[in-house]
Order: sequence, then structure tokens, then C-alpha cells
Amino acid sequence: MISAILLSQLPQDIQKLVQGVSKRSVADFEQLCDRLTNCSAPELCVLQPVFYIHLDPDYIPERSTPAAVTDIELAKWSLVGIMKTLNNLKCPGTEPKEYLLSGWNRVTPWLIFFHSQFIMCRAKYRPISRRLAVDLVGCILQHANSMITSGGDTALITTPSLYRLLVELWLLALKIKDEDVLIIPQHPCHQSFYGPHLASLEIIMPLVLSNCTSDKAFMTTVLEVSGDIGTVVSTTLEYVMHMGFIARDPNKVTSLPTSLGMLTHTFSNCVIVVIELSKHSAAMREEFILQLSVEKIFLICRIIHILFSSAESLDHTFGKYTLIQTFVYLVVLIFCANDPVPVLHQALHSYAFEIAMGIQGPALEVDLRDCKKSFLVVLDIFLVYDKILTYAYKRVDAWSNALGPDVLPDETIRMRWSVVEMKIRLYASLKSREEKIRRPSPDKRGWILRCYCDDTTEDTQLRQCSECQVVRYCSKRCQRGSWYSHHRWSCKFLKAAVGSLTPHYVKRSLCLLSGIEAHMVLCRWSEIQDQVAAARCKYPEDQDRLVVKVDIDQEEISVQPLRHYLFVFNGLSEKEVVDRLSSWPDPRGHLRRSFFCSVVAIHDKFSSQILFSPHTALDMETVPTLSRNQQWLDLESRRKNHEAPMAHE
Repeated sequence: MISAILLSQLPQDIQKLVQGVSKRSVADFEQLCDRLTNCSAPELCVLQPVFYIHLDPDYIPERSTPAAVTDIELAKWSLVGIMKTLNNLKCPGTEPKEYLLSGWNRVTPWLIFFHSQFIMCRAKYRPISRRLAVDLVGCILQHANSMITSGGDTALITTPSLYRLLVELWLLALKIKDEDVLIIPQHPCHQSFYGPHLASLEIIMPLVLSNCTSDKAFMTTVLEVSGDIGTVVSTTLEYVMHMGFIARDPNKVTSLPTSLGMLTHTFSNCVIVVIELSKHSAAMREEFILQLSVEKIFLICRIIHILFSSAESLDHTFGKYTLIQTFVYLVVLIFCANDPVPVLHQALHSYAFEIAMGIQGPALEVDLRDCKKSFLVVLDIFLVYDKILTYAYKRVDAWSNALGPDVLPDETIRMRWSVVEMKIRLYASLKSREEKIRRPSPDKRGWILRCYCDDTTEDTQLRQCSECQVVRYCSKRCQRGSWYSHHRWSCKFLKAAVGSLTPHYVKRSLCLLSGIEAHMVLCRWSEIQDQVAAARCKYPEDQDRLVVKVDIDQEEISVQPLRHYLFVFNGLSEKEVVDRLSSWPDPRGHLRRSFFCSVVAIHDKFSSQILFSPHTALDMETVPTLSRNQQWLDLESRRKNHEAPMAHE
């Protein structure tokens, strides 16, 4: 309690109210809290002990009942007093926060009680409204969190006894839809009587949670309270999308510099929560991908980024921080996801390229060269996947037109983009030619590796070979005929050509990989011949079993014996590989070259994935269509040359 000397420094009416509070007078406590707005900063500091004397945890009832109403009311006005002094601009010093820190073990149990009984409505008798309980708990959590970010005691929010409260509030905040908004003084929509700088729970909870998600005990509580991973993921992404709704709401974003600063900070913390939850378990990470987390995060990032164009004299480090956290999440998923291809596709579909390169929104006055370089490197690596190349090729003209010297002033980045652009156009051309050659008719569309018996069955209704899981058939009769015709040779090698790490996207990219492989072999043929000659001298016992490795990422060629690559062939011995390939009719002369066969290397997260030659595997499966379509393409090429206008002399 306040000493007599300090008490004497207060006005007479406040002294009487303090004495009434010490005698457990609820009416006097209410009047004292009403007087706080007129108190000076020194008077507020003197009054601090008054707000903690009735927060004794021993007086917390098991549940809210009429018999406990006095203790509950005294605790309520204690929390109101703490909230008002923390919010009061007249009291800029650290004394109110120091009292909160020292009395945190008294405040926490009452926060838990108010949350359980009045916010979660577990009490039948509720003398305190949910609205007031939300204000009290939310405001004190907000200030406790700000003490952490200011270098205070990190144990303040990360108190294990608070974990259930934090998780339940986090799950509930978006459903409450309280009307208090961003931390903006005198906001026209502000309805809270208890604090002019109160932020809504929708803003507070992501800030608070980002400081707790690294604790395994907290993550256990998250799953325990939410019930399942799907609920956690969907709630997290609801917060992300809610930031976008706030950004587009003129009633909430009234003072753009102030609001946008707070909004970007909150959005960044939402992304941090997503990142930390994704690190917690592979199941949660994959659920985030399944629920389109990358797409949603980049879309909101774009909205916030564009808002910067209308904000004057705004610190652009806010925008930089938002971009950094967004791209950190993308990098985490690309390196950790079971399948990074859909991750990058989601990002591209949500304008990640435009955001990274500065095409969308204003050019931020911050150095983002590393972000641009990194994104171009990632895009370059994943162009070997048909899904990524198809999207990039659709956008490459628009990207090329937008990426002038004013957008890319750095010469190194411009050169990097030039290389990526050329690769997009080259790969698209190679893929198109391969598909035309290998289809039963050049103008036919759909899945290439299927039976062609004039059946009208849709691709999605076809059944795939259970061994290679690549070729599809309309019936067992077609499958049997294909097996005796050619599939008995190609089956094992198609399986080796798609690999085991990302088979779904590799098998959809076989034509692309085949075209790239054939192009690299043709362009580097002289080098290949030299390396084969050198390998014959180095490995005299393997002269007839030399394998050319085509590293698509590094654009390198190397030659090694077949025994070095047996892991590619799914358990086949060296003799079995040789016998099976040797028994193939080989109409295009693959086995009559100076080397036995080839393999390709493509990027796969931390290392390269080695695949059997897609070009050879496709030839083994699509032999019946090759000669006919090649003749058609040659005729088409001659026709175009014949119809071309003569050059004027």
C-alpha cells in the first residue's frame, strides 16, 4: 500500500478514495479509476501500488458466483487502473511497466480467470461483459508484449500458465470481431472507454503468438486446444487474409502512415507464426501448402506493398521487413517441403516474381538486390519442371517489357534476368518440339504416355501402369498389347527416368527434360567425344559401359562407368541393365553411339537428383509415333520455308 508520506502528496479527494479502496470499497475504486484521466504523471506513479493490492491470487474463486462478486469487481477495477495508467500519455516513464513486471505473478491468474469466465463464457453468472473482459485482457497482453520487444523480460508473455489463454484468444479473436481497431489516437470508430490506444485482439494476438511459437510446450498446447492440425492452419491463414481485409477497409486504415506501419508489423508477425508452425512438424508444413498458404501470403503482401505508393513520408523499412518475412517463408518451404514445385507455382501465381523484382507496387527505397538475385536463381533451377516453365512462358513477354533499366538498375541482376529469359524461351521451344514428335498426331492434346486405340476415354479416367506409374491405359486389353509391343522394354527405364523424390512433376516434365537433354548432347557433342575417349583410357574394363551424365543445372558433362549409376535403376544389377537395354530394338540407334547410355541431373532441394535418360526412355515408349511425326515436322518445316517471302535484292 502507499506510504503516508506519498499519500499526503495526493489531492484530498483522491486520498479518501484510496483509503476507501484499501477497505475494499468497489464504489470508491470505480471513482478513483474515473479520476485517473485528470491525474498528473507524478500522481499516477504514486497510485501504482493501489492497483495491485486486490489482485491476490488467493482471492480468485473457482467460478464466478454472486458470493464472489466483490472480489471480482475489485479485481476488475484493479485491471482497469493498470490499463489506464499504461495507456496514459502523461505517464511516459517506465514506472507503470516496472510495477506490471514485478506484479505479473499476481496479474496473470486474474487474466486467466477473466478469460475463462467472461471471454470464453464458461460462467453462468457474468457480472463483467465480454467486451470489457476483452479490453482488459487484450490491453494488458499488448503492453506485456511490448515490454518484450523493448528488451524486457521475455518470460512475461511466455509464462506457461498463459499458454491456454493465448491459444484460445487467438482462435477466438477473429470470431469476436471487436470494433476496436489499430493503435491510432482519437480514431473515429474507436468505442473503448477504457483506453484511447487499445488495439483489437485481431492485431494483438499475432504479435503475442510470434513470441511463443518457438516453445515446444506452447505448440503442444496449440494442438491440444485446437484439436487438429487443420484447425491451426486454417486459423493462421484466416489471420493472414484478415490483414488484407483491414488493408482495404477505409474505416480502419484512416491514418495511412500510422495504420500501415502497424499493419505491416502485424502481417509480418502473422508470417512468422506461419514459419514457426511450419517448422514444428512436417504434417503441419504440408497442410499449410495444401491450404495455399504461399498464395495467400503473397497476395496480401502485394496489397500492402501497393498501399505504400499512397503513403507519404513512411519509413520503407516496414515494407522491406514484410517482403523479407514473405520470402523467408518461401525459402523455408522450397528447401523443406516434400514437393517444392507446387510451392513455387503458388508463389508465381500470386505475383511473387513481380513483387521480388519491383514490378508490382512502388520501388521501395531499400536494397533488395539479394532478394532479386535469390528469386532469379530459384526460378532458373525450377524451369526444368513443366508446371513452372508453362507459367513462366505465359508471362515472359510481360516480364521482359516491364524489366527495364529503371526497374533493374543493377547490371548483374539484369544479366541474370537475361539468362533466365533466354532459358525460358529455349526450354519452351524444346518442349513444344518434343511433344509434337511424340504425339500420335501432332495436333492432339492431353497426356502423351497413354494407349492410342481410338478410345474416347478422358485422361483422368485412364489407369496407369502399376510398375512405372507413368503410362496410362483405357483397359487391360490395351495394356497387354502395349506390353508385348514395347512396354516390356520401357517400363523399368521410365520408372528410372522419373525418379522417386518428385515423380509426379518429373513425369509431367519428361518431354521437356528429353528436349533439354537432346539439345545439350547435340551442343556438347565434341566435348562428349573427348570425355568418352578419356574415360576409356581411365576405365579400360568398362569401355562398353560408359555413361554420359548431363547436368542440366550446372550445364556440365561428365562420363563415368555404368556401375556408378546403378542406384538409378531401382534394384537392377549391372548385367540386368545391360541385357534389358541390349534386347531393345533401338530403332534410332541410341546404343550404337560411342557410349552406352546417358543420365541427367536436375536440382532437388539440397542436392541433385539423377535420372535415367528421359530421351531414351521416351523413345522406348513412343517408338510407333516417332518416325511418322518426324516426317510430318520435316514436311511442315519445308512448307513454311517454301511459303516464306523471297528476299529483295
